[in-house]
This record gives sequence, structure tokens and C-alpha cells, in this order.
Amino acid sequence: MAESLSYRLPRSVVPHHYHLEFWPDLSQDRFSGKSDVTIDVVERIQEFVLNGAGIEVDSATLELAQGRVLSAEVTYHPAEEQVVLTWPEFVESGTYHLLMNFTGALGEDLRGFYRTTVTAADGSRLVIASTQCESTDARRVFPGWDEPDFKATFSITLTVDAGLTALSNGQEISNVDDGTGKRRVSFAKTIPMSTYLVALVVGPFVLTEPVMVDKVAVRIAARADLAHLTDLAQESAETTLRFFQEYFGIAYPGEKIDHVAIPEFAAGAMENLGCVTYRENALLIDRQRSSPMEQMRVVTVIAHETAHMWFGDLVTMRWWNGLWLNEAFATFMELLAADALHPEWDVWTTFGPGRAYALSVDGLASTRPIEFPVGPPSEAAAMFDVLTYEKGGAVLRALEQYLGPEVFRRGIGRYLKKHRYGNTETADLWDALEEESGQPVRTVMDSWVVQRGYPMVRVAWDRQAKILRVHQEPFRYLGSAEGIWRIPLVIGIGRPSGQSESRRVLLDENPLEMSLPEDTEYVLVNQGGWGFYRVAYDGALWDRLLAGRSQFSALERLGLVDDAFAAVLADQLPLDQAVRLWRTFPAETDPDVWSALYRQLTVLNQIGDEDDRAAVRAFSVKIAAPLLNELGFDAKAGEDVRKRRLRALVVRLLGVIGEDPSVREQAHRRLRGHFAKSEAISPDLLPAIVEVVAASGDAKDWENFYHQFKAASNPQDETRYLYALAEFRQPELIQRTLDLYQSPEVKIQDGILAISRALSNRYARQLTWDLVEASWQKFLDKYPHQMMQYLVQPIGLITEDGLAERTVQWIDDHPIEEVGRQMAQAKEFQTIHRQLAKRLKGRIAGILGA
Repeated sequence: MAESLSYRLPRSVVPHHYHLEFWPDLSQDRFSGKSDVTIDVVERIQEFVLNGAGIEVDSATLELAQGRVLSAEVTYHPAEEQVVLTWPEFVESGTYHLLMNFTGALGEDLRGFYRTTVTAADGSRLVIASTQCESTDARRVFPGWDEPDFKATFSITLTVDAGLTALSNGQEISNVDDGTGKRRVSFAKTIPMSTYLVALVVGPFVLTEPVMVDKVAVRIAARADLAHLTDLAQESAETTLRFFQEYFGIAYPGEKIDHVAIPEFAAGAMENLGCVTYRENALLIDRQRSSPMEQMRVVTVIAHETAHMWFGDLVTMRWWNGLWLNEAFATFMELLAADALHPEWDVWTTFGPGRAYALSVDGLASTRPIEFPVGPPSEAAAMFDVLTYEKGGAVLRALEQYLGPEVFRRGIGRYLKKHRYGNTETADLWDALEEESGQPVRTVMDSWVVQRGYPMVRVAWDRQAKILRVHQEPFRYLGSAEGIWRIPLVIGIGRPSGQSESRRVLLDENPLEMSLPEDTEYVLVNQGGWGFYRVAYDGALWDRLLAGRSQFSALERLGLVDDAFAAVLADQLPLDQAVRLWRTFPAETDPDVWSALYRQLTVLNQIGDEDDRAAVRAFSVKIAAPLLNELGFDAKAGEDVRKRRLRALVVRLLGVIGEDPSVREQAHRRLRGHFAKSEAISPDLLPAIVEVVAASGDAKDWENFYHQFKAASNPQDETRYLYALAEFRQPELIQRTLDLYQSPEVKIQDGILAISRALSNRYARQLTWDLVEASWQKFLDKYPHQMMQYLVQPIGLITEDGLAERTVQWIDDHPIEEVGRQMAQAKEFQTIHRQLAKRLKGRIAGILGA
């Protein structure tokens, strides 16, 4: 070959425009297509190297001057996912038309151009074909240059059965009946965009009437059975589009945006320009029968994908190492939009648990930087994780607070306007923010983006000298770590009569000393809770924080709880110190702070013996029962969203971990009435009630849940009862659940998540792991490999010696390239929890009861 073959394409041929036509055959699970690609050949060559995987290129011709046409010899390189076109003579530099005909299969693997089969309410069989091209699966749909910086415009045509809807990125410009029972639907030319954003959707969809946002048509598409569940999506699609156009100061880069619900979808949603695709439960919802958290998910996912129209679609990372530029910004922007549109949700505090999870993963030796070198396509898949989304989003929030929201907004606008239609590196963003702010953004942010982990900020108070001493060290659960961060600290100093003050300093490798007022009552580092780091206080400061915690925001209190338990896991703080904080929870009023405690008690419940679990149950009831007595089971008129969420969290804690008989009896009675339609359960309380009943349910309850799953009239109820079946505790019911999860009754997108739920249930994990080992190859064949991460993550909480060692040995012997890092992280979490179990063996009951 003229150029060496690798996973990266040579730059000798550059596409400018694709004219693509497709003929999907849903009855035969096949598709055919043809392309006319306008290309520039930049140097004299005889071979074109393109991406192609799982498709056959039946012919490839090149139009030359004076009507001459060359035909290529086509060869395939499956390992590199490339197709090579070899011409009978050298092609000189210039502009040409490359014409190809190709065919492929509509698979069930939820990638490329794939099919979904679903049974409608009337029993009929519906078949839908749709695409999922990110990160590197456009090459399974058509041969082309499937790398982010090969941007080109696209004109797409779909020929489909007359009774089906066809959607793509552009506005529909023609729809012609060809007289054979088919319709030829053509779409307008797009802006220059990357191949991973190409969208094709074919199926029996119902579309809402378009609503105009300025000059942009906004629609929601769903299958007929769920078409009545689009009103929240329609409203949110409109409001978020307006919000982002105003925030960025740049018009939406297209004429329309369709939001399309797909019954089978591996991810949550995909930001295809003008044709965004979603899991049904991330887009469609019954407002009257859904909880605030379920509604929040719909709104934030729509906001996330809409933000991508600018961050990702209009301006795109040059290569997959810059994926965080897309996903972290979309995560940050979804929260910014949701907070502006729904301030009653307090979404920045609700993001706290996600940030806490990112901190937990980033404290591992097997973590990675937010941005790191990406080689083959399998490594690109590994970028879609909590470090890209939650850590990236948290770091951007901290940067916004450091620069100031308006300066940050102007800097983002400057970046987008300068690079619209182009590709960028992270440095381009830092340049724009530095130009706008005059601050050393690159210096500060490189320490957070290009090195892994984060610091522990240690704080000590020399009361005699009236000096506060602050220094940093890398945080790591196991072993040592290296790193220096430039940390924008906000330090709150509490004084009598509420006369607190805030001090902003930049902490680097040099320790800080600052004088404190003589009447200082407490010192709170990371005031506001925006910084992505942990804080450790000396004993005197810790005592004062416990006394003054009622003066802190919910996000600040959540940070205290999370940092303390992280130090326990790292063997840097005794458990009884964290328990001192837990004992203040009868006065805690925020659901997200309570959720942090719930996760920590779950760890103790998982690692302890029966005496320890009895102590955890008793402790849970002791701290939570008084609050439930105050709140009551039933919402009161005028209650806000957070109080309703708090009630649900406390009911869940008491019923699942606390095993409180009175709460369980109430839950069973109310759910029976709900099923019989004789008693209404508030939608915000229903998920907790269902989980409590599952944790204490019998065969009759299992049958009721199964019936609710099968008869569900909305996606939330369907997944609620499906996943709740994983929470039952009797072996015979666990086996029935596992049999169901492997059956065709459960969608591919849900099956592996459901099995993961069962593996997280300490009463089910032995049976579930037996299934995992026995079915490993079947799962690899059935599920997208990236989804296998959900199957290995729960082993992090398995601490029983025999099963723990067995799970580690299995994943060591059965590596999966796409989720190698998640496998390593699960093993490391298991080691952390096993070491904690050994340290606390026989002591949990005494500590909680003290």
C-alpha cells in the first residue's frame, strides 16, 4: 500500500459533501445504499483508505474529467475497520465525485443501523430501524471518513414503506410516492458535521405538530401507544432551545430539531444534529404519574442533548481525547438550564451525589485524567464514563464560579463563534476564557484536566497563634499518589451573630497560612461546595463544624458527609468520627444529604455480618424514624419538591435497610390499594414504596410486580417494576427474576441493567454471579460490549472471601477491551471494601450503638 495502515485514516483524501441514499428493508433486516461523495485528493495517490465495518461495498467508481470513470478494486481490513479502494491508475490531486454502492444488515446490537422489534398494545409487531453512530459506528452504516475532524455536509434520502415515517438530520424537502408502495423522502443539506452525528430513523412514529422557536421547528416523535406522553418533552425542548440560543448568543445551527423516542437504545440519548434519539423513558413521561426525579431526568436529558447542538455539533473535538469538551460541557449546561427553568428542583444540589460518585472513582489508582490520549476505537468507547461527564461537569462548574458566571458565559460565546463548524482542542477553550477573563485559566485547569485524581486539602487551626494552616496532598484510597493542583479555595469563616466572611485564595504546592479573627466559631473550606477536592479538618475544627452545620448549605453538608466517609474508606479517619456526623441527621432536611448517608449505610450493610446488619438496621431506625414521624407518609398541601423527595428517601431507608415493620406494613397496604385503584400513592413516594415491598415481598408480590411490568402504560412504570424484581430476597423468586431477565420479554437495553441490579442485591448475588459465568459468552454476543461495565461494577461491594476472589479471577481471565478500566475499578473498589470489612470486623455494632 502507498500509505501504512493503522486505525487512523490518512489525510490524502478529504470529503466535503456526502449525498447518501438508503433503502432499508425492515422485513428482511437488510439495507442497501449508495453514496456520491465530493472529495478533494490532496496528493497524487492510487489508493483511498476509508472506514467500513460490517458492510459490503459492491462497487466504487471515480468520475474524472471528460467523462472518464475509474472502477476500484475493493479490499477489507476488518481489524482496522477500514476499506481500501485501489484504482487502476494514479489519481492526481483535485476535486472528484466518488460513487459507491453498499449493503448491510439491520442487526440487534444497538449500534450502526439497527432494528428494534416491539409489541404494540393491540398485539401487533412493530419494527423500527434507527442509527447509533457514536463513537465509531457510522462506518457500519456507510463507507466514509469516520473520524471527528473529517467534517462534511450531508444530503440524505430514505426510501421506505409508504406507511412508515422517515427522519434524518435535515428538514424534509420532498416526499414522493414512487408507485410501488414506497416513498422517497429527501432531507435538506446539513451544516458541516462529523459522521458520528448522522441519523436515520424509520418506523411507525407519530409526530407532534411543530412548534416554532424563532425559525426552528421543534417536534417530538414516539410510537402511537406512547404518543400521549410527549407534553413535558415538547415543553422542555422549546424552553431549553430558547435558553441556549440566548445564553450562547448564537442561533441554533439548523432549521428543525426532532426528539425521537426509540424503544431499544444502548445509551440514554444521542445528540444527532436535528434528529436527537432517546431511550423512551428519557423522553416520554406521564406528568400526573411520575416523580419529580423522573421528570427532572427527562428535562435534563433534553437539555443535555440540546446543549450538544453547539458543544459537539457546531464545534467538535478534533479527536476522541477531547470528548470531554462535548460531554462535560453538556452536563454542565444541562444543569445550568434546568436550574434556570426549574429553580424549585435545586438541581445543583441534586448533582451533588453524581459529583460524589466521580470523586469516589477518581480516588482510585485505576482512575484516569479527564483528557488522555485515545488510540483505537475501543479506547474511544472507554471515554464515556463518570470522569468525562460528572467530574468534567463539576470542574467546569468550579471554573464558572471562579471566573464569575457572566465572564464565563462570554468566554464560551467567544470560543463557539471563533470555531463554529470546526474542530478544536482543549487549549482553544482555555485561550478563549483567558482572553475574556484575564485569568490564568490554562495554568489552573491543566492541573484538573490532564492529570488524574484530585487533592485532599488538610486544614489545621493553631488557636494559640490564631493561624489557620492549609496544605494539599493527593487523595488515594489505596497506596500513594502524586500530583499538585492549583486549587481555587473559598474559605468560609463563621463568627458570632452570623457575621461570617469568605476568603478566596489559590492554593498550590506551597502551604498557606492565614490569620483568623479571635472570635472565629468555625472554618469551612470549599464554601459553596463547588470545588472538586476533599477536605480533612483537625479535631478542633471538626468539632466546631458539627456544632455549626445547620448554618451550611445542603451542598456543603453533603460534602462534609462524603469527605468523612471517604477518609474512613481510605483508613485515614476512624468510623466513629463519621458516625458522630451521622448522629446529627434527625435534624437534616435535605434529601441529597440523606442519600449520601443511605449509600454509606448500604456499604456497612453489605460488608458486615448478621450482628453488624442488625446494628445498621437499628441505627437507621433510630435516626430516620423521628423524621418520618414528623413528615408523615402523606404529603401536605404546599410542600415543595425537596420535602417530598425527603419523605421518599426516609421511607426507603427505613423499609429497605432499617427493615422497620411498621413502614413495611404501610408500604404493602398502600401498594395493594394502589394496584386495586382504591388508594392513590403520590408519584414521588411510589418508587420508594415499590422498593420497600420488593425487599420484603413474597411470591404474590412478585406476581403483582410482573403483571405491572407487562401492563405498564408508560416507560417509567415499565422499568420501575422490571428492576424492582431484582430486589426480592427469596432464592426461588430470585431465580424467577433471572429467568425473566434473560427472556425475550425484556428489551436488550434493559436486560443487562436488570441483571446488574440483581448482582447488587446481597441476597441474590451468588445466584446472579453463577448466571454471569454460565452466560458470559451469550451476554457478549447479545449486548454492546460497552454495556458490560454494568455487569462488573457491582462486584466492588462483594466482600465474602470465596465469591469475591471468584469474581476477580473471572474478570481477570475474561477481559473486555472496551471496559477494561471499569473492570480494574471494580476490582479496586472490592479491595477497598474488603479491607474495610477486615478493619471493622466485629466492631460495627459497637460503634453504631455507642
